[in-house]
Amino acid sequence: MKVPFVLSLSFLITAVWAGGYQNCLERVWLYQAYLIDQHNPEADRQIGYGCTNWKGNRCMGNWVPCRPRQNGRPCTFDEFQNNFLGNTRPGMNRQTQAVTRPDGSLDATETAKNCLWTWRNAGGAPFNFKGYKAVKHGRNNHNDFIYRVGQITNDNFNKPAVRAAAGAQAFANVDDTLSKITTARVADHGRHLIPAARTNLPGVTIVEKDFGPTPYYRDTWTPPAGVEPDPQRWKTVDWEATINNRANPPDTRTQVRDWLNRYYRGPTANGNARDHWQVLRSYKTITDRTNRCRKH
Repeated sequence: MKVPFVLSLSFLITAVWAGGYQNCLERVWLYQAYLIDQHNPEADRQIGYGCTNWKGNRCMGNWVPCRPRQNGRPCTFDEFQNNFLGNTRPGMNRQTQAVTRPDGSLDATETAKNCLWTWRNAGGAPFNFKGYKAVKHGRNNHNDFIYRVGQITNDNFNKPAVRAAAGAQAFANVDDTLSKITTARVADHGRHLIPAARTNLPGVTIVEKDFGPTPYYRDTWTPPAGVEPDPQRWKTVDWEATINNRANPPDTRTQVRDWLNRYYRGPTANGNARDHWQVLRSYKTITDRTNRCRKH
């Protein structure tokens, strides 16, 4: 499928299954979708199920639900992680990562920060969890995982009983976290994109877009060897401002288009970036489907 140039500028800047803050936001997003799905009859629930026997990334056993310590309620965020998301190093499962608001819902930003620092304080980055292992009949495919969780949530919105039981705010929380994931991916990748653009677009003045302070930044943190320090602010390339900068050459739009195609999708593309292109289209597709498919 031909992807519009504007879509490239807006979304072609990310990292898939990122082992940091974005990873933790994705855990929150999946858990929020799980809570909504719990309002279905048990036979119709799809999120929060694990397979008893995986072979070659295929389920050869039975799908069993997340088991809470307290019967009669869904798993907590921390129980959900320990059940499915590989969220354990020695001692980590005794630390509460969930931060709740007065209404009982998860604070996505603060929970993701707790998740990230729980891992870092244990000497590692958040495990690149396999989200499909927490969705009934999940497949070892990141794009399928994004589509399915997004579509299950949209379908649940269109079920009057589930929608009423979950409440409008539950769906708003899922959508807000999805938006936060996209912003985090774009901004985190900016530290690589900005210097790459400056190097590969000679004669073009690169204009930066500032997303504000990095939510999880701590000036006391010393990264381990080989790990980049966190930026104090989230930034990326503001492509439209760069293209429309009158000081830049008149063919800047063509230069940018050609370089993005080479960098992300051409035969000489950056390997990771090429793989990430499909993932960003998946996130964009889910956002579009949410706007189009929910019946208000």
